[in-house]
Amino acid sequence: MINPFLAAVMGTVLHLKRKCPKCKREQVTKPGEKNKAVKCKHCGTRIPPVVNSEQ
Repeated sequence: MINPFLAAVMGTVLHLKRKCPKCKREQVTKPGEKNKAVKCKHCGTRIPPVVNSEQ
């Protein structure tokens, strides 16, 4: 069984992780940028926010 704290941390990080549509590299965004488009750190392409299908 997984520690509840660890499960919460992993869930938060997974919701902040995005994949660039151009270079296919993954990066973790800041919590404040969760619902905003961000610039890829590697190639500069705009990465749209992740759409949560549970909402």
